[in-house]
Amino acid sequence: MAPTTAASGRLAVAAKHLRPMSALASTATSYPTTHEKIETPEDTPYFIDNKFVPSKTKEFIELHDPATNNLVTRVPQMTDAELEAAVQSAKKAFPAWRNTSIMARQQIMFKFVNLIRENWDRLAASITLEQGKTFADARGDVLRGLQVAEAACGAPEFLKGEVLEVAKDMETRSYKEPLGVVAAICPFSMSFASAF
Repeated sequence: MAPTTAASGRLAVAAKHLRPMSALASTATSYPTTHEKIETPEDTPYFIDNKFVPSKTKEFIELHDPATNNLVTRVPQMTDAELEAAVQSAKKAFPAWRNTSIMARQQIMFKFVNLIRENWDRLAASITLEQGKTFADARGDVLRGLQVAEAACGAPEFLKGEVLEVAKDMETRSYKEPLGVVAAICPFSMSFASAF
């Protein structure tokens, strides 16, 4: 079974967003690999209904590069309505994902792994600015995230469930089924690897 249109669309939008942005351009490369100042930081959009959307909030959290204290971006404190819309969007998307075959999900993960590889330095540059790490250290963070994503490609093997013979003529079976929409808060120090 092919990946769902919605899932493939989300992947395409995410891939487009990972491309270098002019606001992050450096004189040496298409994105900064050092802690150079961003002249015109952009507000971070949020992702909902398969697209990146600017928040309507008036309240933002300023994200500063810990190494230089330069402003990197402003992160919106989403309004209650935006947060509720995000929850409803996730709930609406869940049935299609739940009904996506394990093999189709695996194909999506293969594409995701390739996107990480194609955008390795771009992701590392973002980590460098957000966390104050050296570019080399940030590339290592991307490696850890890539390893987690590659391991997730093996999920079909892990999702088979188990059958244990607990007594003569008696078996115990376990099944793995999706729970639904969840939220996770990742630690800042290894956020890329923890995001999966």
